[in-house]
Amino acid sequence: MRRVVVTGMGIVSSIGANTEEVLSSLREGKSGISFAPDYAEHGFRSQVHGMPNVDIASLIDKRQLRFMGDGAAYNYIAMQQAIADSGLEETDVSNPRTGLIMGSGGPSTKNL
Repeated sequence: MRRVVVTGMGIVSSIGANTEEVLSSLREGKSGISFAPDYAEHGFRSQVHGMPNVDIASLIDKRQLRFMGDGAAYNYIAMQQAIADSGLEETDVSNPRTGLIMGSGGPSTKNL
């Protein structure tokens, strides 16, 4: 069996914009779910969502941001947090022995 080491984590969610905020929200039992008017306008059966409270434009260069939906931007921010948390240098991240794993909860409705 090969060893795996988790060196860094990042998260952008409806209950926090980083690991510390999310942990605090979980301990306090906070919910980030709210009514989504745009879901109602699109006729979705479920009209609630968990929208992150993050100023995307202040965290991502506008040249990169123009090619991203909000969902991709949240993923980008979380990956940047994870890389910073890991302490890895750019050469380490580009190393073929380094793996980056991420997950996403859904698309941006603007893209639908």
